[in-house]
Amino acid sequence: MRITNQLQNRQNLLNYQNSAVKNYDSIEKLSAKMKITRPYEDVGIYVDATRLDYEATTLEQIKEATTKASEFAKNTDQTLNDFVDTLDSFKVKLIQAANSGVHSTTSRVAIANDLKAMREQLVSISNTAINGQYLFSGTAVDTKPISADGSYNGNGNNIEVLAGSNLTVPFNIPGEGLFLGRDNDYAKQVTTNITLINKHEELNPQNANKEYMRLTDEIYKFIGTDYRTSAKIAADGEMNYTTDFNKDAVKNLPPTVFFMQGQRPSGESFSTKFELSADAKVSDLLDQMGRAMGNTDTNKVVEVSINKDAQIQMTNLQNGNEMMSFSLFGLTAQTGTAQERLLWNTDRIKGATSLSELEEAVRLGVVHLTSFIGSDYIHTDRGVKSDMDYDKLNFATKGATVQNNTSQIVRKDNSFATNSTRLSEVAGLSSGQIGAVGGGNPNAAGTSLANADNLILDVTAKNGNRYKATINFNGTQVQNQAGAVIANYPTITIQKHPIQAGQADYIGNFFKTYWNEQLVPNANPPRQIGNQAKMVETDDLSFKEINDMLTILANGDLDKMQGKNHRNPNTQQGLNDAYAAFEETFLQASVSVESTMNHRGLVTVKDKTTSVTNIKIAMYQDHGGKDYPDAVGTENTKSASVLSFNKNDAVTIDRPSIDLFADLDDMIEAVFNGDFYGNAKGVNPRTSGVQGAIKRLDHIMDHVNKIHAIAGTNSRHITDTNERATTLYLNVAEVKSTVIDADYGELAMQFQNNLLAYQAMLQASAKINQISLLNYM
Repeated sequence: MRITNQLQNRQNLLNYQNSAVKNYDSIEKLSAKMKITRPYEDVGIYVDATRLDYEATTLEQIKEATTKASEFAKNTDQTLNDFVDTLDSFKVKLIQAANSGVHSTTSRVAIANDLKAMREQLVSISNTAINGQYLFSGTAVDTKPISADGSYNGNGNNIEVLAGSNLTVPFNIPGEGLFLGRDNDYAKQVTTNITLINKHEELNPQNANKEYMRLTDEIYKFIGTDYRTSAKIAADGEMNYTTDFNKDAVKNLPPTVFFMQGQRPSGESFSTKFELSADAKVSDLLDQMGRAMGNTDTNKVVEVSINKDAQIQMTNLQNGNEMMSFSLFGLTAQTGTAQERLLWNTDRIKGATSLSELEEAVRLGVVHLTSFIGSDYIHTDRGVKSDMDYDKLNFATKGATVQNNTSQIVRKDNSFATNSTRLSEVAGLSSGQIGAVGGGNPNAAGTSLANADNLILDVTAKNGNRYKATINFNGTQVQNQAGAVIANYPTITIQKHPIQAGQADYIGNFFKTYWNEQLVPNANPPRQIGNQAKMVETDDLSFKEINDMLTILANGDLDKMQGKNHRNPNTQQGLNDAYAAFEETFLQASVSVESTMNHRGLVTVKDKTTSVTNIKIAMYQDHGGKDYPDAVGTENTKSASVLSFNKNDAVTIDRPSIDLFADLDDMIEAVFNGDFYGNAKGVNPRTSGVQGAIKRLDHIMDHVNKIHAIAGTNSRHITDTNERATTLYLNVAEVKSTVIDADYGELAMQFQNNLLAYQAMLQASAKINQISLLNYM
């Protein structure tokens, strides 16, 4: 075969290129320090190396993120250490203040000032910021969490850090849980604030010491000589300690009828009355109170006791339950002089159902009132304090703010009501108000506000105008062709004082808007209907609608709504016009007055134009003069206030939820005022005193310790995650090195072999190129 120069050159060039490529690859791998430099060289190595590289990158990110998060968590943990230490010091001072017999006013006030300084220190600790980020503001890290008044400004969201593939770990402590949390392992506990004195023992000439009532004492002992009217005592003198209270005489003393209202742990509101003879024991009274709250022979829902200060305490036996309250007073018929007309005997007291009638009897001095709970709340009608009225009382005023004292609690989950919460969700509907209503959204099957008594909004506006707004939950009914009610819509009637029967400044329903997605008929071009108004059904009525109406009333200007009947508009345009009139009035009023639900489920009305407001508000149900049932006995519960906003009820000692700085403020106030226990005649009748404050502080400290434990757990978890990520990163790097890193010796030998082959190829090519015919001539 003839070998041409062209073929030789082509073959030499190919050999040269192949050898050069092998040498280049060897040099490139040596330079890159990897077994392969291109995916196609070894797909298995490339896939493994890429996967390991992704894992290493992820672990590197976890290391960096957890390093920063660990610092945040450790700072949080240390800050909570300081918080707990300060609370410990606070408790020491509070216990010191509880020793009422050893402190002068000066020393007590000094302790209160120390407590106040510690409270400010706690605020400062709560506002700790690291690198410009506040520790306890949730995700709002640029917002100072605690204001000077103790209110919380952050949110309840967690900041999370990447701890693995699709795995995050929280590393902050949101202040909402720390300062406004709830502990479901704690029970609500309340107490009366009037000490029961043994008045019978006061008649004992041989005993000058004041004695408190105990469980084994009889009922007649806290009435004593008050079995006689003041006129009878003036004429005949006080009753004799011995002869008027011997065994036979006590049996002839009139019984005492106790009137009780409240809310059971089940959320059901109740109103009842029961009778106890003069020789019944205090323990019998406590048993009857327990039965009224729902206790039975086989099941107890509350524990009723009497403390060392002879005040009645009640504990909810269901931990985490916020729903329990009661008010109580007793009435006893008295013996009077011949000139007195004794119309109020025991039978009449037992048959009375109207609270105002009972109050009138007490005012006339012909029955004896035994008070258990007292407050400084003013009766909205008479303008005086009342120990008997349950909830027909004005809200408390503090500066520019008017606020009720009873948190609105959602029955199904014990949460605090917000603006969007429906009244039917918090209403203590009892058996007397059960009745199915179609078309609504009742909170519990078969219950509806449509069967509840009217709700009254008694408002004195900032300009002095006074209004009475009556909400009739059954005001507008829609019936089907068969006459059955299929929907209820509440109506509101507003009258300006002085009230004139049959006249109203405004009558209407409650309205809200919705988006109607239907097309406007015959529109060119076609378009959708915008916001349309509709009436709010009874069981959908929310606190927002109530608060919006309070805003209008408190502002004192009904011009846009006055004199118009907006009840049950029968056209869509009529609905829209009614809502427009309301909305325009509300928007004008909201410039100077704001009404909303706060974080504790309290109705809070703020006057934006002054530092001390003239606004007065009372919200209560009108029972039509029947505040108590006809029959005597705890099994009879009627005419209960299913909605109560401001109660003269038992004072709270502890509850599952906390409001940390508000609670501390109450404790400091109790020390300042010298309230060592609940005292209806004290500066603040609604305090449980220093004794109750200690129990509440124990709860707060336990709550903070639980949060502290969570912070420590988070810190430890993040530190462990960081250490694990570091270890895994090294392991992955080692495996990756094994998979893709080059063996320098092997690559050097390959390079040397390739180089020798390359040189041999060049020599062979040179020899071959020298062959020609001239060599054989």
